[in-house]
Amino acid sequence: MLKIVIGEDVQLWHEKFAHALDKKIAAGLPLQYAVVNIDRHDWVEKIIDADAVIWKPAYMYPRFAGYFKEKIYFMEKILGKLIFPNFDTIWHFDSKIAQKFFFDHYGIPTPRTFASFDYRDAIEVLGNYQLPVVYKESHGASSEHVRLIKTVALAKRYINRIFIENRWRELKKGRNKIITVIRSFFYNVFWHKLLQKMLHKEPFGAIYWQELIPDNDADLRIDIIGDRYAFGFWRNNRCNDFRASGSGRIDFQRQLPLEIMKYCFQINKNHNFDSMAYDIIFKNKQFVITEMSYGYNDKAVYDCGGYYVLTPKDEIIYHAGHTWPQEIWIEWLIDRLQMRFPSIFEKKS
Repeated sequence: MLKIVIGEDVQLWHEKFAHALDKKIAAGLPLQYAVVNIDRHDWVEKIIDADAVIWKPAYMYPRFAGYFKEKIYFMEKILGKLIFPNFDTIWHFDSKIAQKFFFDHYGIPTPRTFASFDYRDAIEVLGNYQLPVVYKESHGASSEHVRLIKTVALAKRYINRIFIENRWRELKKGRNKIITVIRSFFYNVFWHKLLQKMLHKEPFGAIYWQELIPDNDADLRIDIIGDRYAFGFWRNNRCNDFRASGSGRIDFQRQLPLEIMKYCFQINKNHNFDSMAYDIIFKNKQFVITEMSYGYNDKAVYDCGGYYVLTPKDEIIYHAGHTWPQEIWIEWLIDRLQMRFPSIFEKKS
């Protein structure tokens, strides 16, 4: 008998995980589970005897996403647990900059993207980009913190604001405090620095932007679970806007390009991803992936009305019927359990 821990979450994914496992247990699979609050101080004690952990917390923004990644790493790498999602899946979660590193290294098609932690570098490279560009903060979802930058002056304003600590350090090099403060007024640094101190903001920043790819009235969302299950739909842009993410204008009727779906399947397989949502647009009729995330809105996936399965013969079969992604996460978890504990499932069969 294998023991599974389901992590509680405020969006109640744990309830659907439990429901899906109830059906598997009723069908005779050698499983039992417990729902555990992994945010409690004693969470390690609660999972120590588990064979697997499945957990989908609503941890967004750098600090909380960092806590999530630390716990996943600890469970998988230190405790040796089978954890869904695994660390390979989430180390770049809520960090567009980390995703840029990944896309560039593996040659995954993506819009031309710039990311830097250096003020002078950002100013220099800005001159090599054709405006407008799409400015994004490294964290956030649903087009949060996404802006269209149309002028050099506006771009420099963003760069100056983000790298206020770098500029302050440049101003005070070899100078006394009085001269530094006077110069900070002249270069429009003083009030930004004061606000940074008052709000206890992190002193160092990073800049990230992508080229604007025009003539896309929608983006394609492909959700891959493991290396064999998928959901997909199109998201129309907001009215009079270039952004589709967070628009709520979902098109479930438009045909999905299966070759792109296969490409996304291959990324998951090559990089050991448990779950990944890919946001895709088109440049000169070629697809590019703008972002990815292990998590997504489960209701939109349910409303697809069906899901896809990649067969061992590399064929994609459609299964009609509204299905919660939590059910497919459990399917993939069981696939992984069967690979890790084959003897237990053989005895049962």
